[in-house]
Amino acid sequence: MEEEQISGSINSFSDRSNYNSSHDTNPNNYYYDEEEESSSSHNHRSKRSKHAPILEEEDRISALPDSILLSILCFLPINGAIKTGVLSKRWASLWTFLPSLSFDSGSFEYLDDFTSAVDNTLLLHRAHKLTNFDIQFEYDYDTVLNPRLDLWVRVATNARVEKLSLHLWSPDCLDLDRYQLPQHLYANEYVSEFNFSCCKILPNGLPHWSSLKRLCIGYSALSEDVIRKVLMGGPRLESLELLQFWGLYRLDIVSESLRKLVVDSYVQHMFESEERKLELEIVAPKIECLEILGCFYTNRCWIKDVSALVEAKLDFDMRMEEEGALEEFQDIVRDILESVHHVKKLTVGSSCLKALSIMTVKHLSSPLSKCKCLTIASMGECDFPNILSLLQSSPYVETLVLDITSWGCMWSAHQQIPSTGKFNPIPTLKP
Repeated sequence: MEEEQISGSINSFSDRSNYNSSHDTNPNNYYYDEEEESSSSHNHRSKRSKHAPILEEEDRISALPDSILLSILCFLPINGAIKTGVLSKRWASLWTFLPSLSFDSGSFEYLDDFTSAVDNTLLLHRAHKLTNFDIQFEYDYDTVLNPRLDLWVRVATNARVEKLSLHLWSPDCLDLDRYQLPQHLYANEYVSEFNFSCCKILPNGLPHWSSLKRLCIGYSALSEDVIRKVLMGGPRLESLELLQFWGLYRLDIVSESLRKLVVDSYVQHMFESEERKLELEIVAPKIECLEILGCFYTNRCWIKDVSALVEAKLDFDMRMEEEGALEEFQDIVRDILESVHHVKKLTVGSSCLKALSIMTVKHLSSPLSKCKCLTIASMGECDFPNILSLLQSSPYVETLVLDITSWGCMWSAHQQIPSTGKFNPIPTLKP
């Protein structure tokens, strides 16, 4: 009965569109418009060569089992997968059994075309199980669009989706205008991975996410109460990633299952005074991997307890416009490095590396690190002198990894490492 109501709702959305009957239920009609001109040119070339001999070859691809063909279609964007339906009868409805659906409004000029294409694709889709469902578009708060979004989410959860992603970019929207996740989504025993961007996460009670292992939340307001509910409602949660968030001042991770925590860009809300410096305190005695990334602007991060930590990545920076900001950033880097001095694997980004190097120049000692594997991330050629400063405070390093992928030019394997004039071999480094 519920599925009939969903299908009826999708039909009712489609009936309200202004498209003619030839566009009502066929998603191909939305996807083909962009290639109409190139298709016409191809037909013209075909006419000129219609008398050329035709060599019939065995279609070995179409002879493959459905499972393999569907795996191939999963590598295509949804519009490309749908277009394969014109190849032959063998392919006509094959895409309707795709286990993965990904929709991106970037290939549409108008939002109405995008939403109609999603509606009709879901109406024709026949797979009983979804491994992945991904929606990406710029969301402008609309009371008409909200029920549609709720419906798409319901279709995905009814198909026992394993990975659900909602990326609703809304740069100019206030918190009140963001899409609020439907309450039924908090009671789901099938999803193993959630990705939410620009969504309001406000569960009425404790979520029931018995299979959830990875949760990524971005561009959202958070609170200690929401994090507490999420951790208690996800007993198998292993990875928590928070990106571009605000409103949270203490991360108290009490979960026994959580092993990885990513904090990427701790920002201020638009209504908060820029003169107020916020502080985020992290207490996570059970996690094994911690990443602090992005820009913290003028905000500060404190790490109180990460005693079980094995791996840490420090690749963040701050806004250096105010007087004394550099010294404050150095203090923050030093304090965090002191808190993670016991890890076996340490990754340090360029900004943090420079802060430590300046401390050395000022004859300020850096915290001693016990790491055995040291990685320098997003480095530039000028960072080589700074590496020596860090190595001098890392006497147990056995492996040194230099990430040069972010350099502006390709680094030839024949080029030599720039000489600092003072670089001495580290006895503990393994050849």
